[in-house]
Amino acid sequence: MHYSRGGLMESILDGLAESGHDPDDLAADDLATFEEFHTFGRAATIALADAAEISKDDRVLDVGSGIGGPARLLARTYGCQVVGIDLTEEFCCVATDLTKRVGLSDQVEIRRGDALDMPFVDAEFSVVWTQHVSMNIADKPTLYNEMRRVVPTGGRLAFFDILAGPTQPIHFPVPWAADERVSFLASALETQAMMAAAGFRTQLWEDTTAEALEFYIGMNMATPSKPPSLGLHLIISNMGEKAANLRRNVEEGRIIVVRCVAEAV
Repeated sequence: MHYSRGGLMESILDGLAESGHDPDDLAADDLATFEEFHTFGRAATIALADAAEISKDDRVLDVGSGIGGPARLLARTYGCQVVGIDLTEEFCCVATDLTKRVGLSDQVEIRRGDALDMPFVDAEFSVVWTQHVSMNIADKPTLYNEMRRVVPTGGRLAFFDILAGPTQPIHFPVPWAADERVSFLASALETQAMMAAAGFRTQLWEDTTAEALEFYIGMNMATPSKPPSLGLHLIISNMGEKAANLRRNVEEGRIIVVRCVAEAV
């Protein structure tokens, strides 16, 4: 309910047309300003993919795939096969439509499903991937157990996420939650413990909070009074206030931003 607003595809098509793009003849870069709504945007996806050493031989599961931006980037940049799963039906419909419009349906499949009960067989993927998703999931032990189940021993977990800082609670609203009812942040130590219990051994743990603060400051400064035709406002309402709270939460030590790669053992 938090993410589904109704009429999203129509808004995107209108924005594309207003920006001079032909919705029936799209290039991948035509979607760049709104399709990846996590910290650092497209740059975060590239950094995580490089850290996880994604290649054309991989079959990647994107848990919480949104409107498919990261899945499409992985497919076209690294040549891999990607399956995305998301709980929000509208996101899945939009992701499938946009993927078809940019000619990547043979490499990217989007399915609606629950990250706590994923409709995949054991060890089906070489990489399980997630960006800015765990904040909405209360039962994180089950989440990590499910992610471990779908990769074989030697497979990889790649995540880029917002975690709880030493000072709590956080200020709302934020992009993933209007209030505390759907926000479930775990600390770094809690996250590492849950990953280890599920059967993942951390290979890379990179705290990117300082860089994230600079990014959030830039978002605050760049928020126009009238939004552009194509922007994050298509996906996230009231982005100005939410971006301001992201900055405040980082400055006050309430959230941290982490990039991680782990091996299934």
